[in-house]
Amino acid sequence: METVQSDSPAAPAAALTAKTVRAALAALRPAGLTRDLVSPDVVRQVSVCDRRVKVQLALEPQEAGLPARLRAAIGDALRALGATSVAVEIGGAAPAPAAAPHPAPRGTPDPWAGQVRLAAARHVVAVGAGKGGVGKSTVAANLALALAREGLAAGLLDADIYGPSLPILLGVEGGAARVRMTAEKHILPLEAHGLPIVSFGFFLGAGSPAIWRGPMVSKAVKQFARGVAWPALDVLVVDLPPGTGDVPLSLAQAIALSGAVVVTQPPRVAAAEARKAAEMFRALQVPVLGVVENMTGVFGRGGGGAVAAELGVPLLGEVPFDAAVVEDGDAGTPTMVARPASPAALALDAVARAVAGALGWRHEERGTRHGVGGTRGS
Repeated sequence: METVQSDSPAAPAAALTAKTVRAALAALRPAGLTRDLVSPDVVRQVSVCDRRVKVQLALEPQEAGLPARLRAAIGDALRALGATSVAVEIGGAAPAPAAAPHPAPRGTPDPWAGQVRLAAARHVVAVGAGKGGVGKSTVAANLALALAREGLAAGLLDADIYGPSLPILLGVEGGAARVRMTAEKHILPLEAHGLPIVSFGFFLGAGSPAIWRGPMVSKAVKQFARGVAWPALDVLVVDLPPGTGDVPLSLAQAIALSGAVVVTQPPRVAAAEARKAAEMFRALQVPVLGVVENMTGVFGRGGGGAVAAELGVPLLGEVPFDAAVVEDGDAGTPTMVARPASPAALALDAVARAVAGALGWRHEERGTRHGVGGTRGS
């Protein structure tokens, strides 16, 4: 992969968002390019942070001079929108000679420069919620188990630094005494119900509150996200803390995310907060795969569908209220394991199928699931 960084004085400030960047790319027609630059199979990702832009293209130009023309055209177009820095990555292109880049302005480091793709995980999916108490961690745990039930190699990362609950939900409360490190100081996941799992709860200590300031959280999350020796995985599910704080931002800057699932409840107040979580993911250039409405029935119905419709994303499923789901979690045996034929488990299985489909897999009734071209981090 070829990466070219360009820094130069910006034009007068303009509305610089992923949407305006894509619109600018759509208007470009460099000679020798036969496809629209914003076709889904061409643009891997557009990231905008503090007027610094990164564009990832899935191209293998056959013409030697095309990468240079692309870099120049994209750089000129985006700087005209107010970008102070433009980084262009062209997959499959051989490195081409380029003029020495201008030094990056002091005090404005690229916040996305350290982002990596987890070599062991084909896809990384974040599960978030705008507010606490909607059952986000329960959905995350059962989603990972349901994906495994679909035949995918799934893992679970508990990044809820302020309230890691997955050790309780999965029955690994003694994980702190069992966790081990590799010689390279990478964490070895524990196994719970067939899932490899790592949780902040393994390291915070029983009953210890995480009272950390923003920079400490950011550093901890980035190290945690990249410091695990995962086995080969099709999907790594990441349980985020509720809200729109430092952890989602730090995670998105640390590792490439394939998408996000937003969990809500039917009431309007929960749905309103879910919208904020979805907009946060979009601001971080993380695709929103869809919305899950949890505890449907006792608290009403329709909040999740309304949020999904407003955002233009799928409603992945409605999980009916079931008091036994809480009992399952308290016992350390999630509903997908304890009661796989229950209405709640069947609804979560449907959610897993929808997520797998969004990532490029299809479901087959005979018990095997096959990939259909899902790309790592797509």
